[in-house]
Amino acid sequence: MLNSDSDPNALAKVGELATLRVVSIEPVGAFLDWGLPKNLFLPFGEQTWPVEAGDEVVVFLYIDNTGRIASSMRLEKFLDKDASSYKPEQKVDLLVIDETDLGYKAVINSKHLGMLFKNEVFQDLRYADRIAGYIKQVRDDGKVDLILQPFGSKGAGDLGQKILDLLKQKEGFLPLTDKSPPEVIYELFGVSKKKYKMALGGIYKKKLITIEENGIRLISSSNLK
Repeated sequence: MLNSDSDPNALAKVGELATLRVVSIEPVGAFLDWGLPKNLFLPFGEQTWPVEAGDEVVVFLYIDNTGRIASSMRLEKFLDKDASSYKPEQKVDLLVIDETDLGYKAVINSKHLGMLFKNEVFQDLRYADRIAGYIKQVRDDGKVDLILQPFGSKGAGDLGQKILDLLKQKEGFLPLTDKSPPEVIYELFGVSKKKYKMALGGIYKKKLITIEENGIRLISSSNLK
């Protein structure tokens, strides 16, 4: 039996997730490049859509009933269902594996499944993207909600400074308010509108800016130095 565990050239081992390239489609299924001379088998029954040569697919490596190493795109059946060890605000590694009407399914730390809801995602995500995220909550039914930005007010101080720094670069004025589209806010600062409004409120209370009808402005020219 081919054993990737003993071959340092293998791109993945049994029991691991990997993003691999489809090299051929044969009558029995697809075959993937995993760094070894003999390509890795991906049966038709383990594909979540009909793959083509050249596709990059996320798979789990397992031992099939004939004793050989095979792969599956049906990741959920291999993931751990018990996510109770996660805590809100915990930083985790995410691997995007699917897009639904609700949002994006992502594998957490290569072990568990979670969901990023579309109304809380302010960047383009694609299949097989690897990103950092945070645990929002583990629900009573065991499902895990995820977010991409730090929780609550955490990091708001740093964001406030980023807003001030950009104001200095723009001669003290930005045509941006708490009513600006979330896409514009994300493009500038890489955060959600909620987090931006929290940071904006913080520097406003410190009397560092004024909020005008069409933008925000540094209170005095001394702040431009």
